[in-house]
Amino acid sequence: MNRTIIAAALLLAATSLFAGPQFRVAGNVLSPVESIPQSVSEWDRALLPADDALSGWHWEVLLNRFGFGMHYALRFYEGGTEAPYLMNWKGDFFLSYHPMGGGSTLDPFIEFGWGNAGTAVVHSARDAEYPDWEDRVHDGSATALALYTYGAAGLALDLNGLLLGVRVAYTPDELTNPVPDPTVGFYDLPELEVGLFGGIALGSHDSRRRDYRR
Repeated sequence: MNRTIIAAALLLAATSLFAGPQFRVAGNVLSPVESIPQSVSEWDRALLPADDALSGWHWEVLLNRFGFGMHYALRFYEGGTEAPYLMNWKGDFFLSYHPMGGGSTLDPFIEFGWGNAGTAVVHSARDAEYPDWEDRVHDGSATALALYTYGAAGLALDLNGLLLGVRVAYTPDELTNPVPDPTVGFYDLPELEVGLFGGIALGSHDSRRRDYRR
């Protein structure tokens, strides 16, 4: 009983430090790039979805300046006669920091995350569901897998709940590792990736407006 009371008190104290919670959900397109774009024309090309781009979504809970969430993205393509269709996927859990806080119109941010990526043979419509890499190893459909750690930075526009933004992620080769099962190939992740996203941001806007009136 005492532990429950102490845990509740700690949770209440932590919550008071993170005023103005916000929940975000957005769709995104992730395209690999050779290097960080240096000019307007290079950014134009980088922001156009590439042939090997992955599309998906992400969610994030933002507690004032600190947040956490998950990304998930997929790509389906033809794989030949032995594997008519293949699916590439990547998913991660991340922590984020937003120096301007939730509800700010201009929202620069940084992220640090851990995830897994892979390629699987699509045998049936059921495999279009979101897979875990352990499931793909178990059913024998995984052809390449990797575990990775990454850092990212970006800028979002929060237009009173309408969320638009761009994000650049860096995944060092040194922090990309094969999965423990040695029979599965290694999924080669790009070091740099540019992402576009758009969605909604719920919360924090009323408190921001009250602060501006003061």
